[in-house]
Amino acid sequence: MFNYHTNNLINSSNCRAVRRHLCHRKPERMQKFQHSYEMYEYNLDYVRWLADVCGVDMMVENYKMNYRTFSTLFVITFTILNACYSCWFYYPNWFKIVEVLITFSVCLQGANKFYNAYIHRHFFILMYGRLRNLHFKYRQHQQNNAQLLLLMQRIHLISKGIFVLFILGGCSYFVYPIFSYWCCRRRELLFSLRIPWIDADSPNGYIITMSFQLCMIIFTVFGMSAADSAILLFVCSLAGFVDVFKNELNELNVMVEEKPRKEQKIREKVREICVQHLTVIEYESDLDERYFTTCFVQVVSATVGLSSALFLAYVARYIPGFALMLVLSAQLFEFCLLGTVLYVKNEEITEAIYEAKWHLLEKPQQRCIALMLHKSQNFVEMTVGGLAPLNMETFVAIMKSIYSYFTMLISFIE
Repeated sequence: MFNYHTNNLINSSNCRAVRRHLCHRKPERMQKFQHSYEMYEYNLDYVRWLADVCGVDMMVENYKMNYRTFSTLFVITFTILNACYSCWFYYPNWFKIVEVLITFSVCLQGANKFYNAYIHRHFFILMYGRLRNLHFKYRQHQQNNAQLLLLMQRIHLISKGIFVLFILGGCSYFVYPIFSYWCCRRRELLFSLRIPWIDADSPNGYIITMSFQLCMIIFTVFGMSAADSAILLFVCSLAGFVDVFKNELNELNVMVEEKPRKEQKIREKVREICVQHLTVIEYESDLDERYFTTCFVQVVSATVGLSSALFLAYVARYIPGFALMLVLSAQLFEFCLLGTVLYVKNEEITEAIYEAKWHLLEKPQQRCIALMLHKSQNFVEMTVGGLAPLNMETFVAIMKSIYSYFTMLISFIE
């Protein structure tokens, strides 16, 4: 487990071997942590373990691509090419083409997350330091530490749930091939993907195709779990910034009512609160900038995959479709929920500033509070590529649209 002294040791030039060992190990079993920064390090260690399986642990100092990175890149690229070839191979069997479309949509969001992780790798290191400083700064503050610790524990539980869901989705692809071979001695592929110049109906071709598809499942489960858990960690950490900000405002309200008042400490507290507010604004802007395209691709691919899985599950009794509906719905729900969290926390900031006892402050401090209130009313929110806000209302609208198009398509087929 990382701690503050270990982190300082790792950053020294004389401990490169220790750093390499800690950067590539599996996270230890979770203990009863007393400080939020310990739980934050544990969460980050868990995400890095998932990402390292695919060779995309961007927290490694002087990160360089390794054989796992190139393997992940090869699987993503080759899957996209196979999907295009398979559509041509199975045409005009639309059931097979729709099945391939599910794989293509999941691969598309994986490619986007891989690209963004590599391009913005320095941003993730910056975010790591920024969040760690927040947790370590308030390690001795009882209320702030308790709230931040609870937040990190909840994030960890949700991250584990995301990993379990992806494992469930991956394992669902094994049900039909195993059942088919057990009952009928007939070989079936995990995915309806065909490799060019490889005859999947022959014994050797079947082994090659199944081996590649097994690699697809492994990289998808670990890579997508790491990407979604990292987004969850960084976006939900905004709630920690906001909770600390609100606590600081409450402490300011107590200070201005003390008798006698300590004006110097009040001025320092107002200055600290203003800096924290600017930090929150900068943090939100960075999130929106880095995850702008990711949110768009995520929503579009999840919608396409969910619609296709629902269609195949109903019409063709496609067994993996039932698990995929759960996984893709959870993915879409997660992103929309994160956007809602961002919106709600911004509302809490505005309300907290408005309820501050600013009228008991001196004129310069009153102007600072007024400026914060003005800025808080023009907050940043996550969007679906700038087309629609990313929140629970959008999630409900998407689910309604999927159901409407699905019923219309079923009526047309019948």
